[in-house]
Amino acid sequence: MCERKTAIIISAGTELTEGIVQDTHVRFLSSELSARGFSVLRGTQVPDDDALFRREISRAAAEARLVVVTGGLGPTADDLTRDVIAGAAGVPLDFHQDAWNAILERFAGRQISDTNRRQAMAPRGFPLIANPNGTAPGFHGTVDGALVVALPGPPGELRPMFSQSVVPLLQARFGGPTAQDYLWGTALMVPESNLEEALRGCRREGVGWGTRVDEDRIAFSLRGGTPADREAVFSGLVSSLGPVRIRRGETRPALLLLDALLARKAALVTAESCTGGLIGKYLTDIPGSSRAYWGGVVAYSNDAKTRLLGVAQRTWEGFGAISEETVSAMARGALERSGADAGIAVSGVAGPDGGSPKSPIGTVWTAVALRAQSGIVDCAARLFAFSGSRDMVRRRAAVAAMLFAESRLIGGDFLDTRTKW
Repeated sequence: MCERKTAIIISAGTELTEGIVQDTHVRFLSSELSARGFSVLRGTQVPDDDALFRREISRAAAEARLVVVTGGLGPTADDLTRDVIAGAAGVPLDFHQDAWNAILERFAGRQISDTNRRQAMAPRGFPLIANPNGTAPGFHGTVDGALVVALPGPPGELRPMFSQSVVPLLQARFGGPTAQDYLWGTALMVPESNLEEALRGCRREGVGWGTRVDEDRIAFSLRGGTPADREAVFSGLVSSLGPVRIRRGETRPALLLLDALLARKAALVTAESCTGGLIGKYLTDIPGSSRAYWGGVVAYSNDAKTRLLGVAQRTWEGFGAISEETVSAMARGALERSGADAGIAVSGVAGPDGGSPKSPIGTVWTAVALRAQSGIVDCAARLFAFSGSRDMVRRRAAVAAMLFAESRLIGGDFLDTRTKW
């Protein structure tokens, strides 16, 4: 077998092969593995078919040094990953009482079926991988000389398990670069092509990079070269794209905003129209966000803007619902009704219909209102022009609004809109 670090990713589930659910794991895992020196030979999907699954596991174990299997760890009969890997390894399944106790604790106060006991089973000799965000633990072991790692399907479980447990396992098994050999960063409001162009523009000899695109950011890593070389590339990115768009370490817009609110000991209220509560969703995805997020209003219709936020009818009739005047009135109204210290308001045209010559699809106004200690409210607004589908416009508007609010809270200069996004 070739000694270079090779990997194959197998995503299990008929819902994937039939296109019912989108497979997002291959891109995430490929990026993470490539950043750690692995050559990913392929990512493949297998249905809930025992014979097909077994053949794919055996084939992958013969071709690669690492096989990562995602999904198929649920409690039902069509969750085959445990049985298939045990069969490929030629070992029986063992029941793990500690894992079962953890599952019972997670279901405390609720009825649990005996079928869930399957989730406490793993191939003999395969240590478990703890899953703090779900019921099904993962496991890892050897099949035909290859390391096989099984992880649950939900991204909210798989991704933290990979980062917290699998990465140290790979380091111990295969060696290679450590965390000190990487510089991690986050690109915000930057198209992937623009980030790639900027990386090429400030490249240094021996420094490579990897990227992972999420719905609200691009996480990237710089590897190789000297620490000074990696720092030079990172500084070049900041100079090229700006300090608002390029951040050190892996972060998210909502986390940056929450940090700014907590540093100022401020409470935030949101008033959303075209984003439909997406800003509130991003914020409340983060545990502990209630320390800084007061709550929000989705005021989609003009009547809702008037009834819930106090926007005068003459404002949206005279200037339009998508205007600096209306969005500023939304932010001020939210601040007044909530008693919060900071308010974000968003109103725009997400498409695919509803555009006009004055406000074409992708036009979004965002306002941020801040209450001073004197009680005076200072409000500023920005106009954005986003491209893409309805979903993309809404997500991009939410990200831009959060970064605009963060900038105002920390007293920084917000970016202009010269980069298309």
